[in-house]
Amino acid sequence: MMIKKIFVILYLVSVGIMSISAQSNEVRKVKKEFFNSLSEVQKEQMKQQKELHKQQREAFKATFSEEQLAIVNNEDLSKKAKKKALKGTLSQEQNELRETHKETLKAEKEKFMVSLSPEQLEKYNLLKEHKRGRKKKHTPD
Repeated sequence: MMIKKIFVILYLVSVGIMSISAQSNEVRKVKKEFFNSLSEVQKEQMKQQKELHKQQREAFKATFSEEQLAIVNNEDLSKKAKKKALKGTLSQEQNELRETHKETLKAEKEKFMVSLSPEQLEKYNLLKEHKRGRKKKHTPD
């Protein structure tokens, strides 16, 4: 009886692993198809968005006080806890800078999305939904 239970558990675990692996392969396939379908201009837009985001993140971090840097560098805090602790310490100027950066990135993303064909947009949205689902699963409450 005990051996039967062990085999059932092992079977269920292996089926679960195969299912996750299949989903992962499907996402990789869609991601590859999406990136291969982009024109050089669209690829450049994505590269510029990534670079802009990096520059804005660095510019924002350059405004941090010693206290804020201590929060960011605290390895005992989760990402969510750091964000919550940091939010309470931001000055009005920092909040305005954050909002400006957010609006700029949103405008760039909208410009990119307008350039996508219906097929590309469908794949883009599918990848975005997968990413959102992943974030929800990994975000501690």
